[in-house]
Amino acid sequence: MIENSGAAPSDEANRNRVAGGSGAARVSWLEAILGLIESRAAIISLESKDALGMAITKLVLLLVCLFCSFATWALIVVATIGCLAGATAWKWHQITFAMAGLHILIALVAFLIAKRKKPAPFPVTRSEFEKDREWLIQLKNQND
Repeated sequence: MIENSGAAPSDEANRNRVAGGSGAARVSWLEAILGLIESRAAIISLESKDALGMAITKLVLLLVCLFCSFATWALIVVATIGCLAGATAWKWHQITFAMAGLHILIALVAFLIAKRKKPAPFPVTRSEFEKDREWLIQLKNQND
């Protein structure tokens, strides 16, 4: 608690303000609540900075993981094309087109699976909300 002079009030001044009447006590309680809120906000601010740092670290690691996974997949495709070209009479560019077609087919199947209509999420919660809504409407109609 800082007064207008910029100096911290003495303990006796605090006791006098609190004991001075209901108005002073109310101000003291208000200051205490505001101080509590301010301290909680400071804690949240510090923890938010820490959480942001951890989230950025996880994001960077996830991006590294995705890049390495993509690089591994690309190398496997290249190695498969090389092995098939060496083991068969097909030319490498024919095998490359076949692999591209296979990947397009896989992407199309994945797209069709993702596009399928799925049931609405939270069916039990929705049902309970609907029952609550009907009950409130029924209660309102009884009161009218």
